[in-house]
Amino acid sequence: MSDSTNALGQAKYQVRFDWGVDGARRILPGAHVVVLVDAVLATTQAVLAAERGETFALAEGAAPDVAATESADLARELAGHDVVVLAASLRNREAVARRVLALQEARGERLFVAVVAAGERAAVDRDSTAPSPASGIRFAIEDQLTGGAVIDALVRLGIDHTSPEAAVACAAFEGLKHAAVHLIGAGGSGAALTAAGRRDEVRQATQRDVTDLVPVLRNGVFGA
Repeated sequence: MSDSTNALGQAKYQVRFDWGVDGARRILPGAHVVVLVDAVLATTQAVLAAERGETFALAEGAAPDVAATESADLARELAGHDVVVLAASLRNREAVARRVLALQEARGERLFVAVVAAGERAAVDRDSTAPSPASGIRFAIEDQLTGGAVIDALVRLGIDHTSPEAAVACAAFEGLKHAAVHLIGAGGSGAALTAAGRRDEVRQATQRDVTDLVPVLRNGVFGA
């Protein structure tokens, strides 16, 4: 049962949006489906693995840069909850929305959806003398746009009772969708990957609606 008295939980809305593990904890109560978005790393890699007929591990056995992301912590957080966890990328955002609609039709009543953007762990600025926490979440633009793209697809299928937070993410995608490829590539995460010789991964993360496969998280592993 969701806690309708918790304003930050967005409990009265069918489609919710928040960031990282703390955000997932806020919007998970009462949700039936979690759509996880880690747009240039974990969830796009999960979708690409599904396209190759493979599974993709988020924790043990994952690639180091994926295992170290917020997504690995999210997988552990979600493991103890009775929810369906879907991997979303621009590559499959329409397919994710259709899967959510199919789950709702099978349930026979309204399905509540928590869209969780992983963001990136922000390291401490070790040159700064100002006090700061050990880590935090950087609100990565690729996750904002991809989460908004999924919400946009849900809205067009009639799953449109969105929280203000989800509506803002959706509007960000709607307003910037024609520039999304450039923005994701030029943003901090995309630029860092490109500088590391991983331009193809950024390109794959910006391809929109190219697959119908929707990986589902089971025991820390995504499989179609």
